[in-house]
Amino acid sequence: MVNVLLNSEPKLNESESSMPQENTPIVKRDTSRADAVFAGASRMLHNLGWNSLMEVSLANNRRADILAINHKGEILIIEVKSCLADFSSDEKWPEYRDFCDYFIFAVDQDFPIDRLPAETGYAIADQFGGAIIREAALHKLSGPRRKAMTLKFARIAASRLYQNLTTPMA
Repeated sequence: MVNVLLNSEPKLNESESSMPQENTPIVKRDTSRADAVFAGASRMLHNLGWNSLMEVSLANNRRADILAINHKGEILIIEVKSCLADFSSDEKWPEYRDFCDYFIFAVDQDFPIDRLPAETGYAIADQFGGAIIREAALHKLSGPRRKAMTLKFARIAASRLYQNLTTPMA
């Protein structure tokens, strides 16, 4: 086996590196509210006995904000919404239903909850934790889809664990 160092950034030749950079303004989004909801929702899930992963790509080219699995093998997807504008501009949430038993939104305490669809569950979360206010309805996954999602969860979790090892293995 040949050891090859993979570099994620392509090397520039001299002519490319000396090219002037475009003067494009950098727009920074304030993600502090979303970060707080992510953190609280993750803590909430842990306290409820769920194991979770953030930012998981699904087979339909969507990305679940939080994918979780419990001891029964049930799958939960949480869509984090930091504000009404974030929710209003995103109509893809029904596309997550085919990949989970339960679907809920996680929002902060200032979110107008009357705008959330009645057919979904929701949780209120902040940086310290969260609580499920409305339980999600069960939409039981088929056996093959459950197996695919469970294997996906396991492979991603193992890959992320390996990437975060701090002690080199001999």
